[in-house]
Amino acid sequence: MDAKSLNLTTEILGYGRFLFLQLEPGRVDSVLLESAEALGSVLVNMHFADGPASEADARRGRLQYLRAERELLGARDLADDGITGATALVRLEGTDPGPLAAYEEGLRAQLDRCGGSVYTLSGIHKPRSYTSFAMTQYAYAKALPPAAGAKHPFGVVTPQNKTSDWWKLDWMRRESLFLPQYDGAGNMRAKGHALASAHGIPHINRRLYHNTDGYGLGAGYDFVGYFEFAESDARIFRDVMASLRDTAQNPEWCYVREGPEWWGRRVGKFAELWAGA
Repeated sequence: MDAKSLNLTTEILGYGRFLFLQLEPGRVDSVLLESAEALGSVLVNMHFADGPASEADARRGRLQYLRAERELLGARDLADDGITGATALVRLEGTDPGPLAAYEEGLRAQLDRCGGSVYTLSGIHKPRSYTSFAMTQYAYAKALPPAAGAKHPFGVVTPQNKTSDWWKLDWMRRESLFLPQYDGAGNMRAKGHALASAHGIPHINRRLYHNTDGYGLGAGYDFVGYFEFAESDARIFRDVMASLRDTAQNPEWCYVREGPEWWGRRVGKFAELWAGA
C-alpha cells in the first residue's frame, strides 16, 4: 500500500540506513580499519555533533558508530538474525541518498573480504502525518534535541510492522488511536500513544523512518524507530516502551508487531566497534 492511498504524507525529508555488522573480532585487520576510516571521512561524524544537522552537513551525509550492548538486546514479536547477530551498527542519515549508498557499498566490500556481513535496514524520513499544530506543540516543540555521544551514549533501534488490520482501518480511526480514549461520561479509558509516551519527550531524542516502498508489504519493516538518550535516562526509555506496549493504556499497540530491540553504545571511531571484544 502506498502512502497516498492511506492518506499519509508522501513528502521526503531525508534518508536513513542502518548497517548491522557481523564480523568476528579476530578478522578485523588493518586494511579494514584504514578503508573504513577513509570511507567515513567523507561523511560528518554525528558522535561529535550537538544539535540538528546544518543543510550542508545533511547534504554531505552523516554517520554514527554504535557498539552492541548485547546484554540489553530485546527479543520481540519478529525474529531477525540480521539484527540480533550484529555486533556493531553504522547509522547513516542525509538528504541525498547517494553518499549513504556509496559508503554502504564500500563498507560491504570490506566486510565481505574479511568474512563478515552487512545487514541493512533503510528508510525515508517524512513529515508527521498524524500531528496537528496543537500536538506538535505538545509532543515536539520541547522534544530533546540530538546531541553528541558523550551526552547521549545509548542508541536503540526498534523496527516494527503494523498488522494488515491496521492498514484496513479508515485513516481517521487510525489517527484516533494515537490520542486518549474517553467513555460517554468523559472518563479516560486509555491514554493512547501520545499520553503513554509523554514522560519520555524531554529525555529521549527520537527519529522515525518509513519503508521506502510502502506499507504492509509483507517484507521488511513498515517503520524503523531510532532513539538516543543519556545513560541515566535508560530507565525512562524502558518505561516509555512498556507503557506503549501496554494495550490497555495504548490500544494502538494491538496492531504492532516488533522486530528485535537493538541497543548500542555510541563510539567515535570505527576501530572502537570491536574494542574489548
